Amino acid sequence: MKKRRKQTQRKLKRSIIVFLSALLALFIIGFIGLKITENGTYTVYDIKTQEQYGTYNHFIFAKWKMHSLEENENIVISNQNGKIVALHNAIVNFNTKEVTENTSYVVDGTNEDGYLNGSYGTDGLYIETSNDGSKVLFMMSGVKAWVSIEDIQLFYYDDYLQSYYYVNNGSLIHAILIDADSAQYQTLAIGEAPDFLKENTTYFSYDGNWFYTDMDQLSIDVLNDVHDNAINSEAYFNFYQYVPHRSLTNLDDSDYNEYLSSVGISATANAYPCADTESVLYENGSIFTEVQDQTYINATMMFAVALNESGYGQSQYAIENHNLFGHAAYDSNPDNANSYDSLDDCVYQHAYNFLQQGYANPEDERYHGSWFGNKASGINVQYASDPYWGEKAASFYYSLDNGKDLNEIQIITQKLKNDLNVYDEVDGSVLYSYEKGDIISFVYTDSDNGWYQIMSEAPVKDGKIDINSTYTKDSVGYIQASDLNQ
Repeated sequence: MKKRRKQTQRKLKRSIIVFLSALLALFIIGFIGLKITENGTYTVYDIKTQEQYGTYNHFIFAKWKMHSLEENENIVISNQNGKIVALHNAIVNFNTKEVTENTSYVVDGTNEDGYLNGSYGTDGLYIETSNDGSKVLFMMSGVKAWVSIEDIQLFYYDDYLQSYYYVNNGSLIHAILIDADSAQYQTLAIGEAPDFLKENTTYFSYDGNWFYTDMDQLSIDVLNDVHDNAINSEAYFNFYQYVPHRSLTNLDDSDYNEYLSSVGISATANAYPCADTESVLYENGSIFTEVQDQTYINATMMFAVALNESGYGQSQYAIENHNLFGHAAYDSNPDNANSYDSLDDCVYQHAYNFLQQGYANPEDERYHGSWFGNKASGINVQYASDPYWGEKAASFYYSLDNGKDLNEIQIITQKLKNDLNVYDEVDGSVLYSYEKGDIISFVYTDSDNGWYQIMSEAPVKDGKIDINSTYTKDSVGYIQASDLNQ
């Protein structure tokens, strides 16, 4: 009996020893694991009082601590170099490099790369910092994306200048911050102000679709991917920013000269540098009209881009290279700009090679829609490093138009709640497709039995996209009304 009891006691001791050994092993493994995964030194503190709440070797632990103190909005996290890497209610400053350098990012939820230049738009909305402390999620010009913490700076928006919108004489104005140190803004009249926006009020938006009078409410909504606190109940899409290039303008050559005259230009430039009153665009509006006739690409939209890219037709590239659109004039090497035999050649190449073959071709990797857009959709996604290139082109279009195209061209613009196919005919073959969450915009021409007839983004031949064919008024597609947001 005693022998059996001793055997039982020995087994119990062995079990305890095994358990303690396993526990010790787990502790050692956990300790080693924590040491191996250390990713810096992060201090949580109050930026106003400098009171510290802890120092951690893992950003995730510092992040948890910061969020446990959310009632104190002054809490920040800095790394071992003293750089702030996370905080509440923040603005992302992108103006941290020379104008020749762009900042790369990765679109949230995708592997899609993008880029922007902080010299043309300084501030984005801070959303959160990744769990390893290396990247920041932001929203700017419609895109929600991840950027390296090393490429940006973070500031409280209560203590920092930021971009905003307002209404003046019926126009929607975007005041874009381009230099916080000198409080320098560029203001653009981008279109007619929607009815829900009023004068003498400051509005905030980092996509140009949803507007807020309070930055805290904007930040909360973007973080939770809702629009509950926005002042508009439906997304706003500025006509001049979202009208597709596959539309025909109602303006004529005299309208272009009239606009140039309104900004002091009254003669054609023949040599660089030219006088302030001269431009290669003056008396050359017919070039754009003729190319529209050949390619079905909106002449006024091309003229607006030329105004923006060539400095009203007065740049050296425009005069000496006949390059009106900044083709191949990269930020890092602007002198790489293309040269053309003539302005006629340049405008045609822009319409046919750059647009039909590329940015307006649903089968091309550069395609995000043929409208000017922003960094979330449209040509601006890949064409320009300027995050507000689309708004700037839209601003010129708005100034040229005087309501003519606005009142005549019918478009459908939405952010999709469902996948969307464009068919060659009713119940026909799929020409091209869009995914749920994409922004789409079409020139609408007719509707019947639950189907919309639209102008296709590319030429259609034998029931398929054929970018080498001639685009005509018969290059139409069909979409089901049930696939659109109802």
